[in-house]
Amino acid sequence: MSMKVVSSLACLFVTVLSLSEKYTHFHQASLVLVVDLNGGGNFTTVQSAIDAVPDSSSFRTLIVINPGIYREKVTVHKKKTNVVLQGKGYQKTIIEWNDTALSSGGTFYSFSFAVYADNFVAHNVSFVNTAPEPRPEVKGAQAVAMRLQADKAAFYGCGFYSAQDTLLDSEGRHFFKECYIQGSIDFIFGNGRSIYQDCRIRSIAKETRSGISGIITAQARDSESDQTGFSFVNCTISGTGKIWLGRAWRAFSTVVFSNTYMSEVISPDGWNNFGNTTRDRTVTFGEHKCFGEGANYTKRVAYGKQLTDAEAAKFTDISFIDGQQWLNQSDIFLQAEL
Repeated sequence: MSMKVVSSLACLFVTVLSLSEKYTHFHQASLVLVVDLNGGGNFTTVQSAIDAVPDSSSFRTLIVINPGIYREKVTVHKKKTNVVLQGKGYQKTIIEWNDTALSSGGTFYSFSFAVYADNFVAHNVSFVNTAPEPRPEVKGAQAVAMRLQADKAAFYGCGFYSAQDTLLDSEGRHFFKECYIQGSIDFIFGNGRSIYQDCRIRSIAKETRSGISGIITAQARDSESDQTGFSFVNCTISGTGKIWLGRAWRAFSTVVFSNTYMSEVISPDGWNNFGNTTRDRTVTFGEHKCFGEGANYTKRVAYGKQLTDAEAAKFTDISFIDGQQWLNQSDIFLQAEL
């Protein structure tokens, strides 16, 4: 081996080491594992790295995932607490599978990646369900990319890709920052209490002559005493088709968009009551200082409200998810990577 090659390898080793040190410092991790498809780490699959995380740990385990497409169905089981995934860019580090509701035994089981453990964090990783986009009349074609059924979970610079039912924001308090979320029908759904900040939301709904071809949210708050809901702050909505901002999956469905750009893909009526007019009186469908071609509130349904600053404040502040108690500030300031 020539001295030039040895020198190049040494430089590469130093670069990788410095990156690991940077991530370890920011994430305050006590254990670091590396996943690499080509054998350059501790593991070649994401699931094997997660399985190696100590059960019920009160310390952070950092899993660095090198670039590549990791084709596997992954589960973070309930005891694998305090896991941090660190990818190398949501367009470079990709975890994908292709189950549907029909192939897996139900929508909730069609996930490519599922999180059941508390205090989960992901940076710069994409979660993808590659099942083909279905025609509207096809049954059992729901294809979840991420099933999130855990408390105190945060995602930074991540991607979520599917067509129908992309992100199952099922339960718990969650924070999404600078994420990319793509789908067509109910592609952010569930009964979580979540803030989506500075996110890009893209519809891939088909253009139709008959009208609506997609819906962004289907929030499942079922009781006035619940505290759940989805809050979108400083986001952008674009894409294709004609879509609703949300529909009332349950009686007290709660969704608010604040200071969000809405392109012409948003239908003028804005919202849908899921065919149940009694929900008109109980849902909280709000918009606050939104702008763009799709933000013309003059044609909104009567139960879609334009919120005052005071009404919107409780949804836009991090206290909506008790974030001041559990969000790690070093995570927030670790720059997203493409």
